[in-house]
Amino acid sequence: MAATAECDVVMAATEPELLEDEDAKREAESFKEQGNAYYAKKDYNEAYNYYTKAIDMCPNNASYYGNRAATLMMLGRFREALGDAQQSVRDTSEKASATSHLGMQWRHVVVSKEP
Repeated sequence: MAATAECDVVMAATEPELLEDEDAKREAESFKEQGNAYYAKKDYNEAYNYYTKAIDMCPNNASYYGNRAATLMMLGRFREALGDAQQSVRDTSEKASATSHLGMQWRHVVVSKEP
């Protein structure tokens, strides 16, 4: 009977962790959607803030870095955009879109000759 109790305790300990992960993903996705709305309105500073919140919640999501890279590019912060694009490439197995962002950021860094 003690073995059953131990098993129940272990299961109970892992279930809240899964819920917390799912809650974090949902909240991060909500932040991303808010960022998308601000980006569409061309309010790039607010979009940046919401994409950053999404990254803080789920730092391994490549699309959040890609979105923030595009926002940074619109803000003229090309070196930072390049860093986020590189992170996006590292975080995804579907690298085609992220690689495209990386190329655009690199082109702007080279063309602008930003110090």
